[in-house]
Amino acid sequence: MFSEVYSEGAILKDQQLEGKSCSLMGMKVLQKATRGRTAGLFSLIDTMWPPAMPLKAPGRGQAHEEVETRVPPPSFCYILSAHPSVGQIDVIEEDRISKLYQPPVTRCLREILQSDDHSTRCSFYARVIYQRSQLNDLLLLQQREIWLMVTDVSLQMQDENNSGLPKTVPVCVAPSCVLSQEVVEALAEATPHSFLFRDTLRAQGQIVCVERSVLLLQKPLVGMASSAPSCELTSPVKLNELDSVTQVNSVCSVQGTVVGVDESTAFSWPTCDLCGNERLEQSPGDRGAFSCGDCSRVVISPLPRRHLQVFLDCPSRPQCTVRVKLSQASVSSLLRFAACEDGSYEAQSVLGKEVGLLNCFVRSVTTHPASCVGLEEIELLTAGRASSRHC
Repeated sequence: MFSEVYSEGAILKDQQLEGKSCSLMGMKVLQKATRGRTAGLFSLIDTMWPPAMPLKAPGRGQAHEEVETRVPPPSFCYILSAHPSVGQIDVIEEDRISKLYQPPVTRCLREILQSDDHSTRCSFYARVIYQRSQLNDLLLLQQREIWLMVTDVSLQMQDENNSGLPKTVPVCVAPSCVLSQEVVEALAEATPHSFLFRDTLRAQGQIVCVERSVLLLQKPLVGMASSAPSCELTSPVKLNELDSVTQVNSVCSVQGTVVGVDESTAFSWPTCDLCGNERLEQSPGDRGAFSCGDCSRVVISPLPRRHLQVFLDCPSRPQCTVRVKLSQASVSSLLRFAACEDGSYEAQSVLGKEVGLLNCFVRSVTTHPASCVGLEEIELLTAGRASSRHC
């Protein structure tokens, strides 16, 4: 019989209960959950079935292994609640792991993607190479998804003539997935971190961290096999080049020739040359100077930032409109020799220029009425560097 216990506040921290035999006091039954109504809960229970110890046949004193094969997974589960005043969970045997405990089985991403197991839970180690959502905004809104682009050695070490598996995988962290403060702080640093993605749900071609999924900074777990795959990468991360199977909310590399500029969305704005503040105010009486509220100083030589989207002719996607929002570095490189005497730029001056390889996030993919891909150039998380900002 399985039960899930809801408690108010943390009874014990840092998985101190995991794998331990415990006694429960002051519990009450909230409901009897069934497989049809709470599929997410039972997808987790299925990872712990069959039990590690042989089941006993009713009326017999000895355990019979043949009985275990005939017992189907449970079809119901009790949802328990710890009473705020008398609810208590105590470890029965300190520093011992229960014989019933089954630690999560981690697999490499390549094995997970090649398996036919869908609508099931999976655990894996992976390196986060790009984080789409700004975590500070997420903490304020509390209802947004976080998209993490991850990879491991098994995907990065593929041969060029391999089975067509991607070199990176998008992982969606749903609002229902509760993140620890340690994980929140690690993601807010915008530096590369390796995580254990535990009990994630693989469904409809996506890997999603949902309720009951756990994210942990890469550390050995109690009971975790020492042969668990590592996601430590010894060489720069490689991305798949943009092609006909590239999906939205993924990352890819792209190169091509500039065949057009979206002049309707092109604009520039001044930033502080000291702190980078983008909210400068015009100094009274001096149209050529700005004041920076963050530095409390007059900015005489502001640094310009530019928003520029170009259309590329890409050999990897012929007869497809490829629209790329360029990063500041790429804009500066593209416009370096295209400035007019008055400081303006002519769109014709950048046509025919070669760009790439660019690392990009796939914002949109459409096939009707015409084939079009919308990309945004990004900066991957590498040691000592933060991810690029985006609107």
